[in-house]
Amino acid sequence: MYKIYKTRENLFGVIKDNISHEIIFLVEEENSDYQQFLQDVAEQGIGIVEGPNVVEPSYAKLRAAEYPSREDQFDMQYHDQVDGTTTWKDAIQAVKDKYPKTITGGTTIGAVPDWVQTAADNWTFNKQLREYVDAVERLELDTVVASEDIPATVEVYNSETDSMDTVPNPVIVKDEEERAAAQAVVDATPQPVIDSLG
Repeated sequence: MYKIYKTRENLFGVIKDNISHEIIFLVEEENSDYQQFLQDVAEQGIGIVEGPNVVEPSYAKLRAAEYPSREDQFDMQYHDQVDGTTTWKDAIQAVKDKYPKTITGGTTIGAVPDWVQTAADNWTFNKQLREYVDAVERLELDTVVASEDIPATVEVYNSETDSMDTVPNPVIVKDEEERAAAQAVVDATPQPVIDSLG
């Protein structure tokens, strides 16, 4: 589980597994912590990431930030007495109305930033692209079976029966397994990945 919090522009902190294992990394392709984060999200899903804490101030803090300064309030009170106006009471009431006592404040969990899913999707795309290219290269290699120098079967000693058994040549078996695995990668590669090769 990752918990994201923003520290500065393009620099994010992550707490992993809620054990104060804090990682601060630059959001850069070369950063290994960032790459591990993307791999984990790509393989395990966005559900392993919790968004940053969003601290919502209480009505008292919001009001305090908007009340006129004490000097201005004293000036308003003086002019209200001299002029018979209610400027000070009106200014204070406007702030109270704007921030009622029902605003209790507190901390909530924000949404995971959109860039996380986008970056994880890009990581997956690039991984599929690399695997596809490697698989195509493997399939383009000549098959071992085509070589006349390699016999289709070999004799091996069987200790249980104390005799020689004829088995498929392990070199050919390995070649066929590798080709089958490469073909499976090619078959499973999404079309947009293949199309990106132009």
